Amino acid sequence: SPVWDTGLAAHAVLETHGGNTHLLNKSCDWLSKLQIKEHTGDWGWRRKGLRPGGWAFQYNNKFYPDVDDTAVVGMALHRQDPEKYADTISRAEEWIIGMQSSNGGWAAFDADNECYILENLPFADHRTLLDPPTADVTARCISFLTQIGTSNNHPISRGLEFLKRNQEEDGSWYGRWG
Repeated sequence: SPVWDTGLAAHAVLETHGGNTHLLNKSCDWLSKLQIKEHTGDWGWRRKGLRPGGWAFQYNNKFYPDVDDTAVVGMALHRQDPEKYADTISRAEEWIIGMQSSNGGWAAFDADNECYILENLPFADHRTLLDPPTADVTARCISFLTQIGTSNNHPISRGLEFLKRNQEEDGSWYGRWG
């Protein structure tokens, strides 16, 4: 995905060159333009009134932004130039906070989509009907909110509680998206 890959590449360049280069300005401007601000996808069914503000993993997918890409891109924009991208970052913050599930975690595309009985349907053998919150996505959302210094610490606290409850016995966490 160009969005995900560009977000990660921007982090790598920021970590090695310190930012404010033509290379980063070009990629961050490109990412900023791809923020979905006008279309409410399926996620809006559970989050009525929440304004769109995320990024999609791939091109031409305005109805399925994901919080994972949104956190990665938001962190890159914030690291590059928090003032220039302030409105974009704020909209991403609003959307990510609004997409937090009731159990404190974050899923990739939806909130509170974990009706596990659906996985018993014969055609659900790929286990893709649901979008439950996961440790990897939750951790990235917490990182984003912490990095930007959100004034609302409640979602961060709830996310940390989700991570505590979902830590494996050996100390690891299981993620779905890597």
